[in-house]
Amino acid sequence: MTTAQDQVRSLLREDVAPILRAAGFRGTERSFAIPNPGWFAQIGVQTSAASTSMLSKLTLNAQVIPKAFWKEVRVERQYPAKPSPNTHYGRGGEFWQVRVGELVDGNDRWWELDDRGTRRRQLAVELTDLIIDVVLPAMMSRMFRQSSES
Repeated sequence: MTTAQDQVRSLLREDVAPILRAAGFRGTERSFAIPNPGWFAQIGVQTSAASTSMLSKLTLNAQVIPKAFWKEVRVERQYPAKPSPNTHYGRGGEFWQVRVGELVDGNDRWWELDDRGTRRRQLAVELTDLIIDVVLPAMMSRMFRQSSES
């Protein structure tokens, strides 16, 4: 029996990941990064605790953090060696973290996928278009803006 979580894994592995890799991202099913020596620039896929075997809900988080800043604060704050794009570390300053729906219309946005994979291909197109057309430019702008302020 295929579950909604199985469908989400297939969506990310088979439909989303190849397109994001072609756009320059590296990563796996739940976390994709823009390779950059000075930045953690990541997108994370987060599923809802309210998901069931029949219906999974997911959202996307974007994060841009200077690696030098992370190195300074991680020991003091007991953070891991690398930030997780699905963990909220704070607002303002050097941390830029956002739910991608906020970049579109200011609202949190969750997508649904059922255990049959209904609309899976359409969902893949919607997510990858959103990441490439909206999220990636916002992340690049954030890195450029912070670099020019330094």
